[in-house]
Amino acid sequence: MNDLRPAPSQALTTRSERADAITVLIVGLLASVVIIGLVSLRALQTFRSDGIGWILPIDQQPIEATVGSGVGSLHGYATEALVIAPNVNVVSIIAIALSHAVFAAAALTIVGGTLWIAWSFLRGRFFARGTVRALAVISWALALAPALIFMLDTFGRNGVLAALSIENDGSVDSDRYWSWLPLFSAGVALGLVTIAFRRGARLQKDTEGLV
Repeated sequence: MNDLRPAPSQALTTRSERADAITVLIVGLLASVVIIGLVSLRALQTFRSDGIGWILPIDQQPIEATVGSGVGSLHGYATEALVIAPNVNVVSIIAIALSHAVFAAAALTIVGGTLWIAWSFLRGRFFARGTVRALAVISWALALAPALIFMLDTFGRNGVLAALSIENDGSVDSDRYWSWLPLFSAGVALGLVTIAFRRGARLQKDTEGLV
């Protein structure tokens, strides 16, 4: 009797689908390197020998500045400034450090989940438990990490303002209050996609059981 089982998993995918999956894998690996570099640069900018570096909005004012190590000059208006706050309290410093750690962990988790999904697709495993788990992890990371980072940054910013003897009346950095909402919405939307994939995985398992 001839074997009626499906061919190897890669036969379930087209050449175009495999090429897309490989592209995602390559881009994801490059993104991981970029994320590590960005986190390192952000940490170096923030944790300085003379205090905590923080970007704060300032009243718009004209400035004269040089660019390219002095090869050119420009005139403009500054609306933000990188300030150095000495003697920031320990709680705020810990909150800032945790914010960096959560950002790095969430970003690498999202990239890692995406790489796992691309690898699963490359093997023709579209509605598999691993794919569903990866989608769930990505959706939770998108939904929770931005809000957590915002709260930690708020503790850190309050400590910086206190160290600079600036009263926080709620207007400082108020444009970032809802910056986490788009990613939270994306996480919720991806959660709905995860539900659809979970049902698809169950349906595929039931179908295979009938064959």
